[in-house]
Amino acid sequence: MKYQLKSKNYNEQPSELVLDNLLRDRGIEDPAKWLHPSKDYEYSPFLMHDMKKAVDILHETLKKQEANILVVVDSDTDGYTSGAIVYTLLGQICFRHNVDYVLHPGKEHGIELKDIPEDTDLLIVPDAGTSQREEHMKLLERGTKIIIADHHTIPDNLDYGDYQNDIAIINSHIDYPNPDLSGAGVALKFVQGYCATYGLQYPMRLYGLAACGIVADVMDMTSLENKYIVDKGLQYINEHAFLGAMINKAHYNVEEPEPSLKDIGWVIGPNINSIIRLGTMPQKHAVFQALVNPTKMVLSTKKGEEDTEIQLFEEALRLCENAKKRQTTAVNSSMKIIEQEVDCADHSAIIYVDENQELTFELSGLIANKLLSKYNKPTILLRSYTTDKVKEYRGSIRSKAVEGMPSFKDALEGITGVDFVAGHDNAAGIGIDQESLVEFKTHLYSVLDKLDFNSNLYIVDLISDYDKVNIENARIMGRDDIWGHGVDKPQVVINNAPIDKYELMGKNLEHLKIDCGKYDIVLFNVPELTEKLQNGEKYDINIIGEFDVDKSYNIGRLQCIAADYELSEFTPRNPMLDLVF
Repeated sequence: MKYQLKSKNYNEQPSELVLDNLLRDRGIEDPAKWLHPSKDYEYSPFLMHDMKKAVDILHETLKKQEANILVVVDSDTDGYTSGAIVYTLLGQICFRHNVDYVLHPGKEHGIELKDIPEDTDLLIVPDAGTSQREEHMKLLERGTKIIIADHHTIPDNLDYGDYQNDIAIINSHIDYPNPDLSGAGVALKFVQGYCATYGLQYPMRLYGLAACGIVADVMDMTSLENKYIVDKGLQYINEHAFLGAMINKAHYNVEEPEPSLKDIGWVIGPNINSIIRLGTMPQKHAVFQALVNPTKMVLSTKKGEEDTEIQLFEEALRLCENAKKRQTTAVNSSMKIIEQEVDCADHSAIIYVDENQELTFELSGLIANKLLSKYNKPTILLRSYTTDKVKEYRGSIRSKAVEGMPSFKDALEGITGVDFVAGHDNAAGIGIDQESLVEFKTHLYSVLDKLDFNSNLYIVDLISDYDKVNIENARIMGRDDIWGHGVDKPQVVINNAPIDKYELMGKNLEHLKIDCGKYDIVLFNVPELTEKLQNGEKYDINIIGEFDVDKSYNIGRLQCIAADYELSEFTPRNPMLDLVF
């Protein structure tokens, strides 16, 4: 394991200074302000390009008798929450109009013209659509007005000529002080703009939906506006029956758990995404509607209880739970298919083309992540995509930052045959010209062969022997109400922990918990190590990981979740030390 201190060893720092200094290390200029954000950090929605026009277009549409308004809901958590925010506003103001929404059957994004009825008077597209000029023009020409509420790439041309007054593109990247809003954040600003103009109140639980979109879409939390919206949203999440129920279900043994950033990222986002990936269309509608009107009464679809009337959020929660189980099974099955057909140890990257469409390809990102974790290699999963104009392999990429390649996305953009790479640095979608696949592989291998993916360089904030950890400082690092994207959770190094007091966990005893006195070290998915321990072997262990607080089993117990480890010769503990530690 290679590591270096980010700035100082926080194991040795006074506890009263630790949080302030850690936040300053992460670029927060005024930690006190950031930790306690105020309403003043929210910008006026009218600083956003075309906001007044968007409000006017909606209001003018409402003057028509029985206008047809359609919301396009994008295919991820940010898309569902931003769609729910807009749909909630329409439910509040549209009394004589036909309001509907459209969901994509798969992972499609943005406007699909086939889904838009000819008689649509107004189309609202949250979290997508900014760059779809061709679709815009076809809709405008047939008389459909458009409101885009997005945060994605801005096209060079925003001039719509004679139709300029019929389309509003509000986007956090156009003339707005906070470009780091997600689609749900932009949707919230649109609701604020309309309600401010016409003196309306909107439910504060919309902040909860916006917080979920911002965190699930991994937006930068150093932004004071994002921090305010998320903090405000966490206060109101429990007022939203569906969001609150997901958190309560995850913390089944904690009465009225207080929602946190971690709950959004690890509970709410994965639950909603599991339905988007694997749910049937009726199941997707149930989950979206549960975001809009969670307490609506519906008939259960549970086998044997079809005549029972329940609240919609209860039905949606059960559907998500079942989808997550199917998701785990599908990922494991897809892994087996790939490992049977590809020698994952043969090259510097795992590249698999799903020619026979055997994989559950809606889960390609999750499958690629699991392969990356297991084999420590960049992974690309592809499937044929052919239209009249395009003949590509498309799919998902996953990698990690290593010395010489901080961004796999940037590296791929220079490789032969790549038509596009869109997404984050090491988690994105890709399109490759089908006729260039062989050249693509050869070129990519030649680049990756020069890199060492087994030599991670970790930037850490604390280094300590296992028996000298400053527990108060560790608890600060383990808080789940502070750390997020851009304000990264501290990485720590713990050395020389003897593996003698431990517990094997998991169905196949593949997980390990080591008792270090006042805290535990937890290692997930280490079957090689647990097998050695079952054979009576003993070791000391050095780990790199993150502190956390157990909310599931030993509630309140400090633990360190390992990301990497190395073994050394076993040294028995000093029994006298156990008496004081």
